Amino acid sequence: MAPQLLMLSLVSALYLVAQGQEQPQPIEEELITAKNIQPLGGWFNRDPESPEIQTAAKAAVEAFNSQSNARKYFRLINVISAETQVTNKINYKIEATIGKTKCLKTEHNSDVESCVLGKRRLTCTFEVWFNPRNDKHELSASSCQK
Repeated sequence: MAPQLLMLSLVSALYLVAQGQEQPQPIEEELITAKNIQPLGGWFNRDPESPEIQTAAKAAVEAFNSQSNARKYFRLINVISAETQVTNKINYKIEATIGKTKCLKTEHNSDVESCVLGKRRLTCTFEVWFNPRNDKHELSASSCQK
């Protein structure tokens, strides 16, 4: 009787195992698409209207105003193009149009944005560094043309 009991147990176990097995499911293959990934440390284009670029451009114009010998303030009109590079700092190359205002620097107007624009416009290229450790922008180079 022991061999029959053993055989019955074995058949029952095989039946239960067979019942628990699922039907093989079809394998879904993941679609691989090409992505344009920027190289580390490389320059890449940015949206000129992004808040980050606008902040860097305004900091550049503010530094430009403090360094220039012009008697009147300049104000940012628009950003034409922008590129960024991430190193230990964030580097920006910004091409922008700035306009001369009617506010004199001797008036110490704290809000240049409220100054009325004059007719003179300059197209400038600014190179700005941003240090995220101290949250400061620094103008490293600028060149402007009429």
